[in-house]
Amino acid sequence: MKEIKAAVIGTGAAGRFHVQAYKKCPHTEVTAVCGTNLARAEAFGKEFDVHAYVSIEDMLQKERPDVVTVATLEWEHERPVLLSLEAGCHVLCEKIMAHTIPIGEKMVAAAARARRTLGVNYNYRSVPSHRLIKEELLRGSFGEPALYTADMHAYLWAHMIDLLRYFFGDPQEVTAAIVDDQKRRPMATPHAGQAWMYAADMIYHPSVAVSAAFRFRNPDFIATMSGSAIVPYAQCFWSFALYGSQSALTVHAATGDNLAGTPAMGPLAERIKALPLCSYPQSFDRSVMGFVEALHQGKPAPVTGEDGLAAMRLEAAVAESARTGRTVRLSA
Repeated sequence: MKEIKAAVIGTGAAGRFHVQAYKKCPHTEVTAVCGTNLARAEAFGKEFDVHAYVSIEDMLQKERPDVVTVATLEWEHERPVLLSLEAGCHVLCEKIMAHTIPIGEKMVAAAARARRTLGVNYNYRSVPSHRLIKEELLRGSFGEPALYTADMHAYLWAHMIDLLRYFFGDPQEVTAAIVDDQKRRPMATPHAGQAWMYAADMIYHPSVAVSAAFRFRNPDFIATMSGSAIVPYAQCFWSFALYGSQSALTVHAATGDNLAGTPAMGPLAERIKALPLCSYPQSFDRSVMGFVEALHQGKPAPVTGEDGLAAMRLEAAVAESARTGRTVRLSA
């Protein structure tokens, strides 16, 4: 099997998780990291015994990686993603893929033009309990879905938008409301030191509260999501409940140590309780390893660039509905 050379752009917490995950992937070697601060990049490189760069172009030219992770701040994804694709690399981009839809569309088009894989690291799809729920939905164990409800800390809003699509596909309509206070909007990441600046385009991290109702068809059911920065982050990433015509499941207070939360109500709950615990760092391991495995097997990424773009469009529809006070109908 061909050895894959990996490089990581971004020296923050997400970049660290990606380097650690690549090092656990069979037939994969991490050769380089790239950041904007030379001292930090060199310290990062020394820690992981890889080459350090502050120039993306230099790194791509000298290292010639097969795959590049882009783990910069969310509004700084465009340039490294496009440069890496143009250099012939596969790209795993941190969520959200871009801060505007036109940039996301440009990324997807660039991947198609380069004939390279563009994936998005929505790592919570890889949580074993979520994969089991997806399998049971496909098997019809829940019957026809009737109601799905989820509430979460602001940091998990974008992830839960993706998880909604993972479980159920794309809704037909969305109606939303927002109570916003920019002073209470959390940092882009817990360590970023900068808040999300594009709330008019996409919510990404709600401040006081956001709530959205999504209408699905065939089968006809409703999903609701609510998020707030006031939810105690350490105690509750998210909780959700799924009610179907034949079975139900509730998941209470997932945390960084236990992403499956406390399951109850229905036969699937006992099966989830029997699964090994999956933590926040382990979800990165599983997600990155799944991406690398797909490359080895010549398969699409577990979460494609098209998935990333669809999640962006859904989030933009939530923002539009809250802004206009109207239901937004989505393309089929």
